[in-house]
Amino acid sequence: MKYDAFFFDFDGVLADSVEVKTEAFGQLFESYGKDIKEKVIKYHRKNGGVSRSEKFKYYYKHFLNKPITDDIISHLSKEFSKLVVKKVIQCDEIPGAKNFLKQWYKVVPCYVISAAPDEELNEIVKNRKLTPFFKEIYGSSKLKHEHLSIIIKKYMYNPKNCIFWGDAISDYKASLHCGVPFRGIVKKRSSPLINSFPDIKYSDNFYNLSI
Repeated sequence: MKYDAFFFDFDGVLADSVEVKTEAFGQLFESYGKDIKEKVIKYHRKNGGVSRSEKFKYYYKHFLNKPITDDIISHLSKEFSKLVVKKVIQCDEIPGAKNFLKQWYKVVPCYVISAAPDEELNEIVKNRKLTPFFKEIYGSSKLKHEHLSIIIKKYMYNPKNCIFWGDAISDYKASLHCGVPFRGIVKKRSSPLINSFPDIKYSDNFYNLSI
């Protein structure tokens, strides 16, 4: 089959960085006590692929019962970046991810679509020496399905001839919204994605893929 484009989430799909983000959310809210910290972590794990700013809004509204301002979101986002950027740059890759990109990027245009802030995402991709493999890199400036739709229309791709690799429910829903076939990259069958959609095709690495 001739593919038009490949789309990749980043955390948990190309880099084994999900727990880095989990620990960071826990650190940011541990001063509110063990119960709040556990709620924050649980919500984060169930809602992978949602931007950190949206998570901050949820935590303040539902867990802290406090109003949140743009200044607070900005401050929390900066503190979060301090906690995660270096660790994400240094963390392991999902097995086979870089080899897969090397095999395909000259044949099929590849894109990153992530919920991480654009500037941070580009810094991480650059420092992990992955930038040359991607035609374009998109972060949280728009929702994932919006980025997908824009790219597909811009380059006149046939959605059915594309693949979106993701590890979260939000990734799967973005692919469904745009009619793009989905492939899961998940470490555990107990993940929220597989629990919610047990019939999707998935693997825990890029060596054992059937595309």
